[in-house]
Amino acid sequence: MSGSSSAADPRRSPTTAAAERGLRVAAALLALAHGGWIWWLSSQSFPGGGSPFWGFLSNSLHFFLFGGLALLLAEACRRAGGWSRDALLGVLVLTGTYGIVDEWHQSWTPGRQPDAFDVCVDLLGALAALSLWWGVRGPGRLRPAVVRFLSIGLCAAALNAARTWGPLR
Repeated sequence: MSGSSSAADPRRSPTTAAAERGLRVAAALLALAHGGWIWWLSSQSFPGGGSPFWGFLSNSLHFFLFGGLALLLAEACRRAGGWSRDALLGVLVLTGTYGIVDEWHQSWTPGRQPDAFDVCVDLLGALAALSLWWGVRGPGRLRPAVVRFLSIGLCAAALNAARTWGPLR
C-alpha cells in the first residue's frame, strides 16, 4: 500500500490527486513570479521622496504584496484540502525571511533605504491573509475571519501612520 494521500483516502481518485498536485505546482510558480515582482518593485528608485501620504500608501502596499505572497505559498503547501499548523508557520517564516531579504536588497538600490518596520508590515500582511484564507472554511466562520483580517490590517495601517506622521518617523 502506497503512502500517498490518495491511497489513504478512498474517496480521492488518482485524477483528483493529480489535479491537486497541478494546482500546488501552479501556486508555487505564481509565488515565484510574485516574489520576482516584489523584487522588481524594490529595485525602483523614487527620486524626491514624494508626499507623506504617498509614503503611507507605498508602505501600506507591503501589507497586500506580502499577504498575496503568503496565500500563494500556502496554496503550494496545501495537502488533502487543508494545511497543517506547521505548514502555515513555515509560510509565515518564509514570507518574513523574504521580507528581510527584500529590505537588504533595498539597501543596495539607489534612493531606497531598508526599514525594519517594512518587515513588520510584511508579516502582518501575511498573517492577515492567512487568517482570512484559513478562517473562511465552514459555515459561520466568514465573519470572524473578516474581523481578524480587518483587525490585523488596522494594526498595519496604524504602524504605517505612526511611521509617516507620528513618533516613529
